[in-house]
Amino acid sequence: MAATRDNRFLRPGRSFHSPVSSGWQPQSDKADIELGALLQKRPPSWTYEDDDDQLAASESEAKDRGRRYHARRWADLSSTGASSAFVKPHSRPLDPITASRHRHRWVRSRTLSKILSLIKAALVTLGLLQCVVFICGILEAVFPDELDLVSGPLKDAFLFPNNPAAMWNSDLDILTADVQPFMCHSHNDYWRREPLYSAIHVGCTGVEADVWLFGDELYVAHTASGIRRNRTLEALYLDPLKEILDHRNMVPDLLGPSTLNSSRRIGVFDTKPKQSLVLLVDFKNKPEEVWNRFDTLLAPFRDRRYLTHFDGSDVVSGPLTVVVSGDAPFNRVVENSTYRDIFYDAPLHDLASLPATPPQPSPSAPPDVHVGDTRPLTDMLSPSPTDPSAIYSAYNSYYASTSFRRSIGYPFHSALTQPQLEKIRRQIRSAHAKGLKVRYWGIPAWPIGLRDYLWRVLVREGVDYLSVDDIEDVRWKDWGPRKGGWGKKWWR
Repeated sequence: MAATRDNRFLRPGRSFHSPVSSGWQPQSDKADIELGALLQKRPPSWTYEDDDDQLAASESEAKDRGRRYHARRWADLSSTGASSAFVKPHSRPLDPITASRHRHRWVRSRTLSKILSLIKAALVTLGLLQCVVFICGILEAVFPDELDLVSGPLKDAFLFPNNPAAMWNSDLDILTADVQPFMCHSHNDYWRREPLYSAIHVGCTGVEADVWLFGDELYVAHTASGIRRNRTLEALYLDPLKEILDHRNMVPDLLGPSTLNSSRRIGVFDTKPKQSLVLLVDFKNKPEEVWNRFDTLLAPFRDRRYLTHFDGSDVVSGPLTVVVSGDAPFNRVVENSTYRDIFYDAPLHDLASLPATPPQPSPSAPPDVHVGDTRPLTDMLSPSPTDPSAIYSAYNSYYASTSFRRSIGYPFHSALTQPQLEKIRRQIRSAHAKGLKVRYWGIPAWPIGLRDYLWRVLVREGVDYLSVDDIEDVRWKDWGPRKGGWGKKWWR
């Protein structure tokens, strides 16, 4: 068999030798010459590795030629302004105007795609935020108390870093600094971490305290089991109020001796000094004994002329208006026909059945007396009743309140029915006709949306005070009637 270049029987490292055995003799020299001409001359040390090196060199050279070809092709395409590298080999080059159009079209498409991507990203982000807000709203509605326990300290630390709670005892000037008072009644105010101070700092113009008489002390608690030795009416309310009012009515040292200003009395709020603060005291036991003890504790306020009072003909407003409720005896309120500084919380649900005293003031304009106002109030209030023990009026009562659940009923359809609305309007009209301020307590606090709806409806119908537990929430929302515009605050 003749040996060739591609003969695989040759082993690497062996030089080429004729496969003819040593005993084989060619028939002629001519045959040897022809065979030698056919066979390629190899050096004695030739191996197949040499052929592999040549093959790799040829492949590398082919790749280099391909790269150079493509580089020239890309250069030609760039110079002609073609918009795509996949151009037919024999296509005509584009003219400059067409190439420019293609280039601008490509730029516009890229810009539009970027804008669309940004819009999509923004919409996705807004959707995720809306989902988070929705989930947080559900958690707040289901677990309001637990979330408040967690978020309360965080709110005080981050949202209100300059919370004056820690500085009230040292500087009373910041208690009502930049505070706008509004007609909010702090229901069960003694449950707050800072009774009285928290409500005043928010802007509530009414606070409530439930009192029990044991021994010679009036203790503040919702139930008898909640009574603590240090939580007395004097410690939580009367002493702080006397200190605040003394500070507000004290003549500055630079103007003379530190004495009370004898010309006028101003209230606790800097932004509205004529606004009176209402202290509602709910008697829980021993009405007669509680009355006697409470009347004695009010003597310092009476001596300083801080109390709103009835002088026998008119009502003169002071920085503090005292109202009693619960088991308080109404006959003790009206026993003195020439002077009263403790007013009653009239039952709103009974006013519609009682006769009104002429003249009847407009329901939209209930009596509003101010600090230091000495003009007669007979044009705003009903005249002094001949039998005050049988009728409620602005001369013996301040509030007209009732339980919302017991009087109006629960809105089972998440909205008030027409009979319920008519009952609310009838009660409000009857209270305003007697010169009293309307207040509903026991409003459903959950769900939050239902509570907000009821607050808004009550304000729209003419309720004077919102009795609330969440004083922070009522402060920041607008409960005003929608008829007067979205931006108006009803308490301003």
